[in-house]
Order: sequence, then structure tokens, then C-alpha cells
Amino acid sequence: MSTIFSSIVARLFCTSIAAALCAPISFCCAGEAPAPKAKEEFSTVDRIDKLVRQLGDDDYHVRQRAQDELARMGFEAFEALDAASDHADPEIASRARYLLRLMRVEWIASDDPPEVKQCLEHYELVDAEGRELRMRALARLPDGLGIHALCRLVRFEKSPPLSKAAATAFLARVKAEPPKPEEVKAIRQKLQKCKRPAAVWLLAWTRLTDKADARMAKWSKFIEDEHAVLQRDPKESSPQVVSGLIRFQVEWLTRLGRSEEAAEVVRRLVQLEKGEPESLAELLDWLIERKAWRAVDDLFGRFSPQFAVNSELLYMCAEAYAAQGDKNRADQYADRASKLNPGNQTGQLYKHVQTAFFLRNRGLFDWARREFEHAIEHSGQEAGLTVIACMYLAEMLHDRNENLEAAGVLQKLVQKIDAGKVDMAKLHNDNPKELRSQMHYFFACHWEASQDAAKQRAALEKALEADPENIDALIAAHRLPEKSKEFGEKVAGEIEKLSRQFQELIDENPENAVGYNQYAWLAGNTGGDLDKALKYSLKSLELEPEQGGYYDTLAHVYFAKGDYENAVKSQTKAVELDPHSGVIRRKLDLFRAKLKETKER
Repeated sequence: MSTIFSSIVARLFCTSIAAALCAPISFCCAGEAPAPKAKEEFSTVDRIDKLVRQLGDDDYHVRQRAQDELARMGFEAFEALDAASDHADPEIASRARYLLRLMRVEWIASDDPPEVKQCLEHYELVDAEGRELRMRALARLPDGLGIHALCRLVRFEKSPPLSKAAATAFLARVKAEPPKPEEVKAIRQKLQKCKRPAAVWLLAWTRLTDKADARMAKWSKFIEDEHAVLQRDPKESSPQVVSGLIRFQVEWLTRLGRSEEAAEVVRRLVQLEKGEPESLAELLDWLIERKAWRAVDDLFGRFSPQFAVNSELLYMCAEAYAAQGDKNRADQYADRASKLNPGNQTGQLYKHVQTAFFLRNRGLFDWARREFEHAIEHSGQEAGLTVIACMYLAEMLHDRNENLEAAGVLQKLVQKIDAGKVDMAKLHNDNPKELRSQMHYFFACHWEASQDAAKQRAALEKALEADPENIDALIAAHRLPEKSKEFGEKVAGEIEKLSRQFQELIDENPENAVGYNQYAWLAGNTGGDLDKALKYSLKSLELEPEQGGYYDTLAHVYFAKGDYENAVKSQTKAVELDPHSGVIRRKLDLFRAKLKETKER
């Protein structure tokens, strides 16, 4: 899928600690040292325990020698020092924390897959929120690629809440799936000797398929203990960690058919909610996915003041009632949401656009359209806001195959520009021609669906006249069954020119996924160098593995190469990552039909 047109909107819309007394002890937690013999293991553990106790010795020299030796041991002493960091003896606790601060973890292993290296790059420089985002990205990597790195974070992340967040990120991904042998092996290999709570949870997960009913009691104990830790010392845990454990338990109770217990646990989860807008939205999304309607009502009842002033939360309530078939209540909540931010101030109008994005991404297109149209109607001379709302509304309509309406939205905008009703000084110089080109491209899509080849060709000619670099218009023109030799040569020349530009973009910035994707999309849809297109498409996904549009590109390249099985596989992944895209879903149907046809021959 091309990303050029949406990048126009993107243009518009918008520490490390140094040791004071000695150099940090660098240790690589990624590599695996040869397993020592049992006796050596025991003696090492025994020695570390003794040294930790000596950190509180009455003799200063004994304390200092113990500290120096533990420092030389590096990661071997990590768990013991981590446990000692809150020791009852303040001297032991202080020295243990000091030694932990000196340790510098090399988070990336030489044998990590490229996708893992991408997730962990500069991990030590980002804040806690950024680290959690990377953990979730690792957990989502296909085929369990991120499991070794997540175990690394569970074991060596110095922040207890973040160590636990790494484990709950993994549990959120696996849900109630039975443990896979390779994941069980990795977790046991990496964490068998680790006593940190997060490691204990993951090790318990590896044994869940054996007597799962009985083992659920252990998860209840994990949750109780972790909730007690949170109540006692918020620095040692977080509400998100406790919530993650509870959600995992709900998944398994549901799998085991213990629906009443699952419902009771869900109610407990709702009671833990503190009422912050972001956490409310995230919890509500989870409840809607599981059709936990009673819990949705409970949540709304507890936090009705927060819902009353937040359009996105109100729309989610409307979504929940619509899913239950209660159209009247759904419309009531949607109407309440649409009436928030009623003024014409820029901030209020941007809020409507922001809400429209939110609704579009949830597949709530009718409500999204209403929000976009409100912003367009009231935006006045706010050129940037007008363009954003019109472009995204048009793209949404095109995605739903409503191409004539999509073209009409942009046509009204172009007419405003031509009439001088849009402040051109506030627009990017290229926007007018790109908007005009995309308008004609949407008209061409409409005429193609209407099987009017002459009007389709005329619209494509106008699109390329306005912007010869409109990649989707070029692809459509390339596919025209009947075109003049002159027009065909012009299209071929522009495709070759644009391919060179994408190659230059790649050469200038080889770590930017956009150039690789754009080259692959153009070549894969116009019969270019398909081997190179496949290589570049795979590279774009190596750099950005969670982009549904990039999997869409990969599927098109496979399809062009005649590899229909991999085309279906890649497009299925694209649908999984972008479930509300009509274009991507329609292509999946086409690819499946072609695969079925070839198998039946």
C-alpha cells in the first residue's frame, strides 16, 4: 500500500546516568555462558549470598571487599543484588542499589533477529513509557521472535514494574493459547534460576496446560500478592501490571468454561480502575472485545462524570450498545458525543478531527464521517484543518468503495482553493496539485467500477497532468487495457522516473522504511523488478514490522510473482493489523479466489 498521499497530512498534523566513583561494569545479559556443573552452581550461589551478607558487616574493609567482588561478578550477582536492594539492613540495601546502578546491560545480542534489534535499539535511552511500548512490540513479533529478548528484560530490567511489564506484555499476546514448545524451552532456559516475580509468572505459564484448572488457583495468588505489593509500595508494581495478570486469568477461565468465575474476575478488574481517560478507554476496549456488557455498564456507572466530558469514551459506549443491538441507546450516546466541543475555535475543531480518526480506526465510519464533516463545515479559513479533514474523509470513503463521494469531497476543497477561499500561504506548496490529482484519481476509480473505460482514462490523464508522481494513478494508468502509444510511453517514463526517486530515497536514508515500501508497491503493481521489490518489501517490514499497509505491499509483490499462497498469507496479516480497511479486505478476497482457482486446476 502506498503511503505518499497520507504523508501530506502527516506534515500538517500534527538519560543516561554516569557512575560517579568508577566506570560502569558492562555485562551482556544476551549471551549464554556454558552451563556450570551443579556443584559449581551451588558454590557460586552460596558465595554470592555470603558476599551480600558481608555488605552489612561491622568491619568497613569486609564490606568494601564484598562490594568489590560482587562488582567483578557482574550479572551473576544481579538477582541476589536485586533482592537485597530492599533489605532490612540499610547498609546492605544501599550498597546493593549502588552496585545495580553500576551495571550496564547490553540489551541487544549479536544473534538477535533484525526485528528484535530494531525494537531494542537505544532501549536504555528511552523513558518507562517508551520501554513498555518496545516490550509490547517485542511480544507482537511473529513466530515468537521476541521471547528471548523479553526474558532478558524480565531478568535484567532494573525497574521492578518494568520487569513485570515485560512479562505481562508477553501474557497479553499469548492470552489463552497453549504454550508452544519453543517458547517453553526459551523461558525455562533463560529464567529457570531467576526468582523475580515476573520470571515466576512466566515459568508458571509454561506449566499451565498440565492441570490448568488447578493451576488457576496459583494465578489468583499471584494477583493477590501483586496487588498487595502495589498497595504497599507503588514503586514496586503498577496498576497496569495487576490488570495484566487479571486479564490473563480471565482469558484462561473463559477457555476452561468457568464463565461465572471469569465474570467475577472482570468485576474485580473494573473495581481496580482509577478513572484516567486513557486507562478507561483501554479497559473499555478490552471489555467490548469480550462482550462483557455488564462490566461496561458498571464502568460507566462508576465513572459517568469522566465519560460525560470525553467524546471518545461516549462513542465507545455507543459502540457497546450498538454491538448489543440497542440502536436507540447507541444513537443517544453518539449524539451526546458529537455535541461536545461545540464552538468554532481551532482547538475545538481539531478535537472533532481527532475523534474522527479514532472512530475511523475502530471501523465506526458513519460517526467518523459526521465528525469530519462538522470540522469541514466550521473550519472557515483554517486551511490546514480543512485539508486534513477533507483528505482523511475522502480516503475513508475511497476505502469503502464510495469513490464518487470521495472525489466530491476533494472537488469541493479544490473549488474553494480555486476561488481563493483557502489561505494558500498556510498550505504546503505541493498540496494543491496533489489534491487535484487525487480528486481525479477517485473519479477514475468510480468510472472503472461503472465500466466506463473512456471516462476512466480521461480522469487518469487529468490526475497525471496535475501530478505525474501520483503513484496510484500511475499504477491504474499502467493497467489500462486500451491507451494510446504516446500515453503508454509517458506512463512508463514516469514509472521509471519515480522508481529512481524511490531508489535515491533508499540510498540517502537506508533506515527509513518508506522508500523500500514505495519502490516495492510501484514495482509490484507495474511489472517492475519483482525480485528487488520482494527484497525491499521484506526490508520495510524488518524496519517497521507492525505496518498493515507494508504487508499489503508484500502480498501484492507475491501475487505479481505468482506466489499466491504467500500472497494470501501476507494479506491475511495485513487484515489482522488493519482490520477495518476495506481495500485490504477486498484484496484478500481476490487473492484467496486466485489461490483456490490455481489449486482446482
